[in-house]
Amino acid sequence: MTLHIAVTWPNANSPLLPDKLADVRLEAGGTPLTPKQTAPGRREYEIPDGTAKLSLKASFSVAFGPVKGTAKNPDVLIDVGAMTHVVLRAQQEFDVVDGGTRLRPVDQPAYAGPHPLVHMVGAANLHAAVSIKLRTEFVDITPFWKVYAAVWSYYETEHKPGTRLLVLGATGATPIIWFASIPDACLHCANGFASCLVFFRPENYIYTQVNQPHQMAALARYLLKPKEADDATAQSWERDYIAGDGYNLIRCGFEDALARSQRAVVMLHPWPSGTAFGGAAGSELPALCSGALRLLWADQHIFRGTANVRLGRLGISGFSRGGGSLWPALTSNIGRVDEVYAFDCVGTDTSARTIVQWYNSRPEARLRMVGGAYNVAKHQAIYRTIQTTNGVTGPLTHVTAIPESNEGYAPRVNPLWDHVLKEREDLRSHPDTRHQFAIFGGYIALPGPFALTFLLRFLKESLFMVP
Repeated sequence: MTLHIAVTWPNANSPLLPDKLADVRLEAGGTPLTPKQTAPGRREYEIPDGTAKLSLKASFSVAFGPVKGTAKNPDVLIDVGAMTHVVLRAQQEFDVVDGGTRLRPVDQPAYAGPHPLVHMVGAANLHAAVSIKLRTEFVDITPFWKVYAAVWSYYETEHKPGTRLLVLGATGATPIIWFASIPDACLHCANGFASCLVFFRPENYIYTQVNQPHQMAALARYLLKPKEADDATAQSWERDYIAGDGYNLIRCGFEDALARSQRAVVMLHPWPSGTAFGGAAGSELPALCSGALRLLWADQHIFRGTANVRLGRLGISGFSRGGGSLWPALTSNIGRVDEVYAFDCVGTDTSARTIVQWYNSRPEARLRMVGGAYNVAKHQAIYRTIQTTNGVTGPLTHVTAIPESNEGYAPRVNPLWDHVLKEREDLRSHPDTRHQFAIFGGYIALPGPFALTFLLRFLKESLFMVP
């Protein structure tokens, strides 16, 4: 009986998976087979009798024409010629067994099992048919971003060892652009449960496709750490205190926090178009995180040599108007989210009941809240409600609401806050300054190692995996 094999993949002919550049091959004993049927997202083969070994090789490329235009705020001219890049590769060997009617995937040491992007949907049936699905929900678009995005070269120059940033493209979901911040702690983990922390930022510029001018100044601000006070090379916007009027430019040090926390957690940044986070703010979020982690594992950016890597502990976080998507994401995934970090987010008051319900329903939940200009009292109300509903009179170990009052921004209370204002004491009561401190701030003043930021503290107190 002739063995029939159908190789399929989702989202065929999306802009990031053009079928004409999909190179999907099946080889029998080293000889390429000609597909019997070809359609977008599908190749069908008949396997010659007597075949003992098969090799599936898949390569997906994207070709974009010239891109010219201005990336806004700050304005930077982008002028790039046509280019083509491979965005996904996978190879899997099979043994043909049971008299030529079944396939058995050959384990690969890198994954302690079959390739993560090659999934046998059906091993065989009465008609000796096998279905193989290629997992193409996400692809790697980093090479395109490096030339389409203003400020990338600056980011690369300022980036420090300890983490790596990759840019992923969602082929069938929105937003279409995602960033993955990967600390070195994710490289080798014996446990296959991969932790993930999703960050919802405030509104973004409007974009519709990968191949257009992009601006990553705001992303670089979130990721990079400030330069310390004694660094003579620091420009005004690079310092760890307000120099001039740049209260909203101080870097937030996300990468430094990830690296220093020693937690094996991938931080995902869905890149909204305007305020639209698409599926990232809804019930699709766990599946989207799983797809991103699957690609990172397949490309050996995380969990090298580990078997059966899948989404483990899931955290969500947000800042400012990013709360407009953070809280819907919590509502839609109330039984799946494990940790929530809220940095002076909008919508906190109207979501308070959901926040308390979520926390009380998850025995290992972690809730961390930082108030700036708008949420100090609201966070304390949530804190007290959780105390009351759990019959706790003392401090809550797994809930943080800081500061406890607006006095937390008074002089000589928080040394780092005082340091930030050392040249601009007039901004101490300015609501926007306090609002921004919620995302870049922390506790320990310089000189010395960079401050213990709120994010770093929360990561250290998390249940995200320690490799």
